[in-house]
Amino acid sequence: MVKIAVIGGGASGLACAIEIMHTVNNRDDVKVTVFEKLSRIGKKILVTGNGRCNLTNVNATQQGYRGDVEFSKYALNKYTPESNIIFFNELGLYTRTEDEGRVYPLSNQASSVLDVLRFECSRLGVEIVCDYQAMHLKSVFNGVVNKLVVNNRDRFDYVVVASGGKAAKVHGTDGDSYDLLKMMGHKITPIAPALVSLNCEDFTKALKGVRSICKMDLIIDGEKTLENYGEVQFTDYGLSGIPIMQLSRFVSMSPSNDIYINLDVTPDFTKDKIENYLFDRREFGTGICENLLIGVMNKQLCITLLKECSIAPNSRICDLSDDEIIRLSSLCKCWKIKIKTARGFDFAQVTAGGADCSQFDSKTMESKLCDNLFCCGEAYNIDGDCGGYNLQWAWSSGRLAGNTIGERINNAQNQ
Repeated sequence: MVKIAVIGGGASGLACAIEIMHTVNNRDDVKVTVFEKLSRIGKKILVTGNGRCNLTNVNATQQGYRGDVEFSKYALNKYTPESNIIFFNELGLYTRTEDEGRVYPLSNQASSVLDVLRFECSRLGVEIVCDYQAMHLKSVFNGVVNKLVVNNRDRFDYVVVASGGKAAKVHGTDGDSYDLLKMMGHKITPIAPALVSLNCEDFTKALKGVRSICKMDLIIDGEKTLENYGEVQFTDYGLSGIPIMQLSRFVSMSPSNDIYINLDVTPDFTKDKIENYLFDRREFGTGICENLLIGVMNKQLCITLLKECSIAPNSRICDLSDDEIIRLSSLCKCWKIKIKTARGFDFAQVTAGGADCSQFDSKTMESKLCDNLFCCGEAYNIDGDCGGYNLQWAWSSGRLAGNTIGERINNAQNQ
């Protein structure tokens, strides 16, 4: 009997377990066991895509990833978004593609994605063991071959570390993967929360709940690091929304305290156009300044910008000076917001940093330090953009690890 342990019952672990059994054609002498520390598998899958599960992105390429990007190339090319969509189709799950290439289940329920994975594991005889935390891993030689031992008692021919990174501890990922890999001699690059909101300095709570389409530049130590565009969500502590979260890993990974985001809250206007608009409003407008930009932006956002320019919201529009109009139009195009920190791992969707990919084989996902030890998913120093990229990596790396193990078992039988 060939025994395989998959440590972690999340996206990559379940994909790996299923791919092993598909590759060996569900042989009776192959036993795959998925160990999950929580009381149920796939908890993180259920909260992805706001409960809809954005399971991949048809545009997912290496350009959407950070970290050891070159390492991801083989897996992403072998198990493309189309390949993973077919994988789920064959499990009975059909999908639709929405804006920006995001792929969701037709049911619009993340539970459907987890259910088809669970049902296939059951059909294939994959054993699921919950409430089991793998706290120790070692390799021993039994006189014939090396065995991998989990928790000093359970011996396996193959072990796959698929227990994620450190983001969202409540969903079971709290850094266990790194501890296990370090026991086997692997290096872990510095980790930080990614795809997370940002804490801002002296930020007004009055904007909580406001959303606005903006352009934005991330400025670190006076240098423009990255730019983005999209809907910004204002919170009582700072900034959120997809374009902000895309920038967050660079905030998290930077040692600098000199970090700003410059927001353009009127991206559809040039500087001259918004300035001319304000001069026209002064000439023909009546009423008070809190309504000055009522045709351009959220009223509460306008009030906040007025206060930033030391303009009283209840002052009359017709009394605005040229200097005040110029200051306000400049602020609309470049509102400089001081960033304190990215929010922590508890609020992050994914982990930046992780297992040093140079110590693994990109074409197999196998460790170069220990035979028959594999890793997949978020544990690697690879993180993707919002919009299905991280689940795409989970499916692809998990399936590659599973296929490698399955093929190796098949080849051993044929020798």
